[in-house]
Amino acid sequence: MSKKTKEMTLEIKKTALYRKGSEIIKMLDEMNDGDVLPVKVLLSVNGNSGTLEAYVDEVAKPNAIGMVQTSDELIEVMHDIEDEKCSYVLQLVGHNGNLMQGNLKLTYVQNKEVRVDTSVFDDLKNKIVSEGICSEEDLERNINVMKAHRCPDELIRTVLSSYRKYEKRACVPKTIYIDPNPKSKEASLFSLCLLNTMIGAATIYEGDKSVGKNVCAETVAMVLNMPYYMITFNRGMTADDIYGTKSTDNSAASMLTEDMAEDYLRCQMGEQAFDMRSAATFEYLKAKAASVSIVQEQSCLVEWLKNGGVMCFNEMNMADANFFASFANQITDGSGFIDIPGYGNVKINKDCILIGTQNAEYTGTCEQNDATMSRFGCIQFDYPSSIKAQLQAVVGKDTLDSKYFTQTDDFYKVLLKAVHKGQVDNSCLNIRGFIRALLATSKIPGLTTLRQQIGIHVINTCPIDDRATLTTQLNEIVQL
Repeated sequence: MSKKTKEMTLEIKKTALYRKGSEIIKMLDEMNDGDVLPVKVLLSVNGNSGTLEAYVDEVAKPNAIGMVQTSDELIEVMHDIEDEKCSYVLQLVGHNGNLMQGNLKLTYVQNKEVRVDTSVFDDLKNKIVSEGICSEEDLERNINVMKAHRCPDELIRTVLSSYRKYEKRACVPKTIYIDPNPKSKEASLFSLCLLNTMIGAATIYEGDKSVGKNVCAETVAMVLNMPYYMITFNRGMTADDIYGTKSTDNSAASMLTEDMAEDYLRCQMGEQAFDMRSAATFEYLKAKAASVSIVQEQSCLVEWLKNGGVMCFNEMNMADANFFASFANQITDGSGFIDIPGYGNVKINKDCILIGTQNAEYTGTCEQNDATMSRFGCIQFDYPSSIKAQLQAVVGKDTLDSKYFTQTDDFYKVLLKAVHKGQVDNSCLNIRGFIRALLATSKIPGLTTLRQQIGIHVINTCPIDDRATLTTQLNEIVQL
C-alpha cells in the first residue's frame, strides 16, 4: 500500500446568507501571519442549491461559512472524496474581504494490485481511451476484475465493445464484488451476470441477506462503465415515488436581485445611468415569478430510461404485484417505450440494463405476477464457502492482523455447516454483522475483543433458542 499526497488552494466566498462566515473572518483578522485557523473545516454539496459549501466543526446549516469557488480540478477532487478514494484536511490561512483562503491537503491511498496481461485487448483499449470514454487506469481495473472472475476473453471483448460516453459518471463501488468460488470449474456468477447484460435480459439476483447481490450489481455497472441507479421498493410506494412528483418552479423569484430592482427603478424614473439589460431582466423575471409554474421532477427511473445505464430494482418483491407490474412489464416487454404520467411517451434507451434483487420468502415479501416474472432471468446467490477475502476487501487487509480474519472465517465455516445440517437458523450467517464486528474491533485498539463484537453484531440478533449454541461455538473458535 502506498500513499500519494496532493495540495491545492481554494477560496470561500462569504455572503449575507452565511452568518457564521463573519465570525470566521473576524478570527482570521486576529491571527498572526503564517498561522492557520485552529478549526475543523468540512466541504459538502448543498442538496438544494447544488453549490459546494464550507462548514466549521460539522455539516449543519448554522455552521456554513461560505460558498467554495469551484474549478474543474476541484470538482474531480470532490468526486474522489465522495468515492472515498482520498481523505482531506482543509485549513484556513487568511482572507481578502469576503473571500477566505484555504489550503486543501489530500491523501490518496493506493493498493498494489496484481496485474494481468491485457495486451490482447490493446485495439479496443486504445480506441476507448483515445475517444475519452474511459481512462486507461479505470479500463485496466475493469479488465482485471473480469479476469479475476474468470471471464473468457471473448466476453471481455464484447463488454469493451459496448463502451460509450454517458452524461453521468460511471459507477465505482466502495467494495468490488469478489468471486465466492474462485476454484470452481463452472462459469462464475459474475460472468453469468455480465452475459445476461450483453443479451439485454432483465435479471433477478436472488439470495439471502448479505451474500453480495447489491455489490455484484454495482460491480457489473462499473465493469460496463455505466452509471448506476437504484430504487428500493416497499409495499406502500406510489407512482410519484417511481416517476417523480410535481412541484412549483420558484426559480424566477430566486434570481431577482437588488441590483436588478435598482436598475429597473432608474429606468422607470427616466434616469440615464442604468443597465438596460438588467432592468429588462428584472421586468421579465418579475412577471414570470408572479405566475404559477408547475414542473414535473425527473426521477432516477426517467433519467435511466432516457440516458441508459444500470438500474437496480432493490428488494423488488417487497412491492405490491399490481403496482410493480404497471411499469416493469412495459419496460421489459421489448416495445421500446413507456407511457409516464407528466412525460407522455418516453423512448427506452437501448443501453438500459435492468437488475432486480430480492430475498426469497422473507417477511413482508409479495409474490409477483407470473407475467412479470416471465420477463426476468434469475441468478441464485448462495452463501460462499469462505468469506475471508470479502472481509479483507471491505475492512482492509492491513487494518487488523490476519489472525482476526482467519478466526472470523473459521467461525463462519462452522456456522455454515450447522445451517446446512438444520441445526441453527441461517440468520447467523450475517456477513454484514461479521464486517461490523471487525470494524468495531479495529476502531479503538484494546477497547473491545473480536469475540465480544461478534456476539453483538451476529449472535445477539439470532433467534433466542440458537444463541446459547452459537455462543459456545464462538468461545471455542474465536480467541481474540
